[in-house]
Amino acid sequence: MKPPLFRNEFTAGNTFINDGAEALKGRVFVTKGTGNVLTIGKATKFRGSVEFQGNNNKVLIGENCHFRGDIIVKGDGQTVSFGDHSSTVDVYLLCQEECDVHIGKWCMFSREIEIRTTDAHSVIDRVTRKRINPAQSIRIGDHVWVGVGAIINKGAIVPSDCIVGAMAFVNGQFDEEGTIIAGTPAKIVKRGITWNRSRRDMFSRAQMNHWKE
Repeated sequence: MKPPLFRNEFTAGNTFINDGAEALKGRVFVTKGTGNVLTIGKATKFRGSVEFQGNNNKVLIGENCHFRGDIIVKGDGQTVSFGDHSSTVDVYLLCQEECDVHIGKWCMFSREIEIRTTDAHSVIDRVTRKRINPAQSIRIGDHVWVGVGAIINKGAIVPSDCIVGAMAFVNGQFDEEGTIIAGTPAKIVKRGITWNRSRRDMFSRAQMNHWKE
């Protein structure tokens, strides 16, 4: 007997809400904890896993999304949101240490991308004996294209209508829309841009701004 394409292994006290997903494949489960909620929106295609280790966390995947990847939430009272019309090819997302991850609408993520609110281990100043790499929340705006192999690290803010270059390491907070952010560590390398999933020589203003409607 073949295993099911989708395994919902939520334990009592946790909630999985299917708001009309088009396709589900993979596994969603709670290692420990209660009060956790996973919502997958209308017409969304989901392939991957969501794991909760803690209490009262939320993972909200919007409508008309194509999500492929793995989400792990460790801790209590955290939220991961993935906006409507966004897509991933292959993403690993780790949300931990009382932080949140917000990803806007109309985003496009390539493959081998990591998004993480924590380094998972401590870097310690020998003089003060204090940890110097605290966890921080991550915010990605609407209509952001993230290239292959990029790492979006703790504390990162990426504004709307930006491109994150392939293999970039983003650990800073940016506030200028319409830019290309690239490099290690990432910095603005080009301004005055937008992007579109289709390929053509010219675009109308409506085509460039479709995601704002």
